[in-house]
Amino acid sequence: MPIASLKTILRGRRSRKGNVAPIFALAVLPISLLMGFAVDMGRVQGNQGQVQHSLDAAVLSAAKEMQTTSDLAKIRKVGRDHFKSLLSVNGSPADCGEIQYKIDQKESTVEGTVECKVSMTVAAVGGMQDMTFTRSAKTAYGVGKLDVVFMFDTSGSMGSGGRMRDLKKAAVEAVDIIFSSKTEEPDDVRIAIASYATSVNVKTDYFQKVTNQTPNHKECTQWKWKKRNGKWKKECTRQEFTRTTCVTGREGTNKYTDAAPGPGRWIEYKTTDCNSASIVPLTIKADVLKKEIDSLPATGATAGHLGIAWSWYLISPEWASIWPADAKPRAYDEPDTTKVAVLMTDGAFNRDYMSGGSSFDHAKKFCDAMRAKGVVVYTIAFKAPSSGEEILKYCGDGSGGFFNANSGQELTDAYKTIATNISDLRLAE
Repeated sequence: MPIASLKTILRGRRSRKGNVAPIFALAVLPISLLMGFAVDMGRVQGNQGQVQHSLDAAVLSAAKEMQTTSDLAKIRKVGRDHFKSLLSVNGSPADCGEIQYKIDQKESTVEGTVECKVSMTVAAVGGMQDMTFTRSAKTAYGVGKLDVVFMFDTSGSMGSGGRMRDLKKAAVEAVDIIFSSKTEEPDDVRIAIASYATSVNVKTDYFQKVTNQTPNHKECTQWKWKKRNGKWKKECTRQEFTRTTCVTGREGTNKYTDAAPGPGRWIEYKTTDCNSASIVPLTIKADVLKKEIDSLPATGATAGHLGIAWSWYLISPEWASIWPADAKPRAYDEPDTTKVAVLMTDGAFNRDYMSGGSSFDHAKKFCDAMRAKGVVVYTIAFKAPSSGEEILKYCGDGSGGFFNANSGQELTDAYKTIATNISDLRLAE
């Protein structure tokens, strides 16, 4: 090959090497912009997630507010304030407008939509200053299946200071809130009542079923020997009711269980101190419950452990054979089913008939056993002494929760909060 031709080729190669630098320089800018855009998009996606979670919570809070008020402006404000608070706490850089709400009080649904924008950083060099996105959330309001029991203290102290008046008002409101829940079937939500004082009055409807004895039985309490036709005969000169329809607990291996009454498991009756308050098995009839609440008396001592036991029995599937067909408690493991006991007292548990401790001791064991079966326990101490508060704190701890009410309004608020919490607000899919 001629020397001149070789030099020409070498010059060409050197020339092509020199073109790489400007070509690479031209490529750096778009590559950097693409990388910056990817980083910004990651930020946007992260903020979209934060906004969605905050909106979900805000819509739920607005829907819960709707359970206690029909004031649309208040419902919207609660949701919007909650949304802003969550964005602030999470440090989200998203700039969001006001949530636009669609509230359907008839269907008990709340839908919220919000538009937000996130400022770009590197992508702004390419002319994209910010990115706008919209997020929505909607609640589907329903409570699944509920077996709820209210335990009411009807001891004598409830007759002082307007306590019973306040209880009746608060309890009726709680019943209304729970029954206002949207359900798939009419009997998805049922409520029972367990009232107690010195004992628990199960009335003639259930006394024989749970004790295996005849209720309101008259027995001779005074005898006299008389001679007739030359023979001495023993004759009764006085008959008295020795049994009422009140019961006082049981002994044996099933002492603290929800086993159904039967041989070796019968409920005992050791007192005739029995007020008129009774039990109401699970029902969907608000008028039946309200009638019982309105008739609650205030006499006797406070056998709180018996009230807790009967609260459990009324929602226990083990007692299905005792209660009417439409009041049979659902199985513990039935899908989408929750069992709730709301226990209240205004005093210390001071009357006991069972061996192995005090009413306080028995109450703890009943609460332990009931919670172990998955029953959610809420408790309310109403103007109660420290000992009354103590046992209710124990029973509500780690479950539904404990409420301490020192006035009629606080009692109403406690029942309303519990009734609202029992309801289940779900985000629509």
